[in-house]
Amino acid sequence: MISPACDIHENFVRNIGINLVSVGADTPVFQLKYVEGGRREVILKRRGSKITIPRNELKLIRDSLIIVSPVYREVNLDTLKVVKRLSRFVALDVQGFVRYVHSDGKVSIVWSNEMYDIIRLADVIHADLSEVPIYNNMVEASKELGKISNGIIMVSNGERGLVASIDGELYYVPALPGIEGNATGTGDILLAISSYEILMGEDPLRAIAKGAVAAGLRVSRDRSPWFSKYEVDILADKLISKSEKLRV
Repeated sequence: MISPACDIHENFVRNIGINLVSVGADTPVFQLKYVEGGRREVILKRRGSKITIPRNELKLIRDSLIIVSPVYREVNLDTLKVVKRLSRFVALDVQGFVRYVHSDGKVSIVWSNEMYDIIRLADVIHADLSEVPIYNNMVEASKELGKISNGIIMVSNGERGLVASIDGELYYVPALPGIEGNATGTGDILLAISSYEILMGEDPLRAIAKGAVAAGLRVSRDRSPWFSKYEVDILADKLISKSEKLRV
């Protein structure tokens, strides 16, 4: 369920068997500038419309896995409450909820009190470390957000891997080694695959490792197919062997 994107994107997902329901009217447009140290500066060029779910489409989300991954405030708390009530499993990326746009269009990160209500509605939550500046590192961020949420927390930091909070325990999962490239959008892949695997009954840590593998392979390959299930399964086992339970 998306806000309208380019035809080429819609045709791509339809060709691989995904049924799209288009809601909203406009998609936010950003300019990304990569600066020193691998950081990026984000500038909003065009605002998008709010995503609401028409009453006649509500049946489509009933008992489903719903991935909520806005880029700039397209989804509000009321809509998220409807999604939570009807769906079976909610996965959420904080990115589009914490972005704040200044008068010059530059985007910064601002956490409101409402953000904590949003987190409590999700079964799996992903945040890049840059999106939780109130914490100093992945361990602290995952630990503190895990106290707020009853779900699984994943806080990632590019090639440094991620820290996950699962049932009150913290785990470090490394990134695939030797991966270089444009990481834009890989958080969505991490969240989608991890959530799907968890819903299908996979061990949460191994599900997260699968998501991390898929995200890493996407960075290294500039065209689809970015990965296969076989190589994701094999490489996930290798990541698991290098993962560790943290004692903090």
